[in-house]
Amino acid sequence: MLSWCSLKARPDLETTVATWLPPPHSSGRTDLIRVFAGSARTPERRCGYKTALKARPGLKPPAGPLPGYKADPREDFNLGPAGDALNLIEYKDVAVATALALALQAKGDRPAADPALATWTRTAVTQYLAGGYQGLIPVRHPWVRVTPLDEPDERGARRYEQCAWGRPYTSPDGSVRELWIPVAGPLSETEPDEGQLAATAMVLAFGTPHRLPEWFRWKENAEPLETDTPDGARLPDLVRIREVSCLDGTRRLVDEQTLGRIEERYQRIGRPQLASAVSSGEFVPGYDCEDCKLVPVCPALRRTTGLLGIEDTTRPRRIWSVTNGRSYAGRPGRDEACAARERLRRLRLPDRTGRSLTPTVVRGHAVHAWIQEQHERHPGVACRAEDAPDGNSPWSAGKWTVPLEEAGTGSRMVAAHARHCPYRLSTVTTLVHEKSIMMHDTAADVLVTAKSDLLYRDGASWVYREVKTDARLRLSSETDLLREVPQLALAVLLMERAQGDLTTSRVELELLGPDVARLVIVDPSDPLHRAEARQVIHDLAVDWHADTTALPRPGRYCRYCEMVEWCQPNPPPGTPSEQGVQP
Repeated sequence: MLSWCSLKARPDLETTVATWLPPPHSSGRTDLIRVFAGSARTPERRCGYKTALKARPGLKPPAGPLPGYKADPREDFNLGPAGDALNLIEYKDVAVATALALALQAKGDRPAADPALATWTRTAVTQYLAGGYQGLIPVRHPWVRVTPLDEPDERGARRYEQCAWGRPYTSPDGSVRELWIPVAGPLSETEPDEGQLAATAMVLAFGTPHRLPEWFRWKENAEPLETDTPDGARLPDLVRIREVSCLDGTRRLVDEQTLGRIEERYQRIGRPQLASAVSSGEFVPGYDCEDCKLVPVCPALRRTTGLLGIEDTTRPRRIWSVTNGRSYAGRPGRDEACAARERLRRLRLPDRTGRSLTPTVVRGHAVHAWIQEQHERHPGVACRAEDAPDGNSPWSAGKWTVPLEEAGTGSRMVAAHARHCPYRLSTVTTLVHEKSIMMHDTAADVLVTAKSDLLYRDGASWVYREVKTDARLRLSSETDLLREVPQLALAVLLMERAQGDLTTSRVELELLGPDVARLVIVDPSDPLHRAEARQVIHDLAVDWHADTTALPRPGRYCRYCEMVEWCQPNPPPGTPSEQGVQP
């Protein structure tokens, strides 16, 4: 018998349809598959089953002990209000200032946009419009490529709707169609994903104008629109896809193709990847869980109660990590508590000046990446100090390049790791870097996530290691270790809930300084450690969980915060603006 939670999409999807099973006891229609071109991206660490489920808008998962989806009434998309304003400007000829005011005000259950989100939105709309339309005409209704079938296919579908996210435009004679993709930050120089480009261009080339249903009627078919305007009267000769930075107004042409080339590329790349996406049975618990309606009954998501020490399921379902907790509650001696900072980082407002990526932060990422590359190139072989990079000049690891002023310190940190490399132990077998762990705390209805720097198996025991490269951190016997490094506290609680013998597992802190390396071991089976860990995590999460306003708390640390451009806080009287310790 096929298991619905373990299916994999087959590789020959160009000619064969993979079997996909809906969740047991689900209801609703399965004859409509609506898929967006972004689903054709080369598979990453995303949940394939969620993508396939989302492509079936009429399918309703079975009821669980908690609601299937609990959205935050606050705006959760950093370009949401900007899109609303542009719709008013382009389709209803509303003045920019009026459109912004309307887009930012409260609407239904959604409160007015946060002041910082409003500031960002004004910038985003202004920069998006700065380059003009270059002779193009905004298209009000998106192009949708519809494929109706006389009989249900092997997926049970009788109708396919292919869509593409972005803002559509056409030339006055309809010979050129363009899709402009708004980008919240600066434009990337990396090559766009070929599968997504192929699927997007196919929609632009062969789609016709449709009215997509509102979200509360999303299970219904898109409505075709009869039109003699350029957007639907004819197929185009040329299709272009552009990215537009809403931060600085720059534009990048990422694709320009004729219809013949579009169809050939789609059949070769786009179609098989879309087919795989709507047929995938692979579950990958992670950030995809936050807005997934399957969360209460997902067979791959681990559940627990009391992880955060909170009993309140009335708040929106969100993801929480130690990073979120520290962003909200602050770090003792380094910055202050600020609810707005966590909220704006969660919205991923852009960091124009790179305040969050200081040279020391880049150095830390590069040290981690160098060690990871060394382990993956030579599995089972202990690192040696001489394997460290040359610290006399800038060096790179992964996507990080260490500047000269930090190159020597970073190099010595890499060399210091050799003293405590796990592969020095002959009993170490499995070793993985950056392992993501997701657990649903049902008492708080929060998805708690952690990413271990190192997770390895020492004999029969699992070891969770956190690696720190803070040259200023000096641990003493008086240091409250779990509060100073709360990632260890969360690791203790996760170990407590893991399957296996807790008495043989351990949590480690590898502290890499420029001249010394230390390894500190925490016993997750120790009742005192577990009690302290529960208190540390509760203290980090409890105020965040209850907060509904995310108000800023201006202070001396604001000048170091990457969100200050959008937040524009007014420090209280007497706040020393030029004093304080840089984080």
